[in-house]
Amino acid sequence: MKYKTAFNMFSKARSILCRYSKAKVETDIDCDFLEPAFHGYAKAEMCENHLYDTNKPPINTYDLVGQYLIQRPDEILAEYLKYILEHKRNELLVSKFKCLQMSIRTKEILAAKVNRDCTNSDIKRQILATLYNRLGSLYIITRRTIHAVDSFQKSYDIDNNYYDSLYGIAHCDQSDYPDKALKLFHKYLGAVPECDKKYCDAYYAMADIYISSFRNIAKAKECYQEGLNAEDKQFPYIIRDETESKRCAQFLIEHFE
Repeated sequence: MKYKTAFNMFSKARSILCRYSKAKVETDIDCDFLEPAFHGYAKAEMCENHLYDTNKPPINTYDLVGQYLIQRPDEILAEYLKYILEHKRNELLVSKFKCLQMSIRTKEILAAKVNRDCTNSDIKRQILATLYNRLGSLYIITRRTIHAVDSFQKSYDIDNNYYDSLYGIAHCDQSDYPDKALKLFHKYLGAVPECDKKYCDAYYAMADIYISSFRNIAKAKECYQEGLNAEDKQFPYIIRDETESKRCAQFLIEHFE
């Protein structure tokens, strides 16, 4: 289970960092001690990034990972973690719009770097698939749909098990290619467990499509109910807010009913 795996990786990584008593990273022994912590945080964030905020590393981690990279400049997982930490710092220091732009730019730069050096490294492919997926989500926020589809597709081409990117492609295709979007949503629903964090939204998005594109209220209501049923199967520790897809589907059903 991805959630349990990510939670355990976060916990182990934080435990290591809390046991590190030095103020600086100066030797290979220091690096060897910190390596599993940095790797653990990076891998856990790639696995389930929404768990990061409830498993934050100690406040000195940003300084430590920077010093670690001076000793080991080619350590890609540590560099990925540094980008995560920089983004979290920027959220507190600059406006949301500026932070969004900075996040897009840094992810584009890191993706280009990893892509150049990817070769046959499984971890680099995992990082690249994750970066393209995250870029796709950011492009949606900034209404750059063509860039979003391209990024999600690159992510899914790298890793056909990265179903979050499959969901992203379907989401982007809702308005212009509703038939394709429905097929992709069905493919997504058939591949992920019911507890997946976007499982409910896939049904709500399909309800939206059936009304907006096909005026099929009966099918829309069926999908909407499936989404409600799926919410009961979500993990209790995952905070779930009312999503745009759910609000939109509910509004359309009430409007056309």
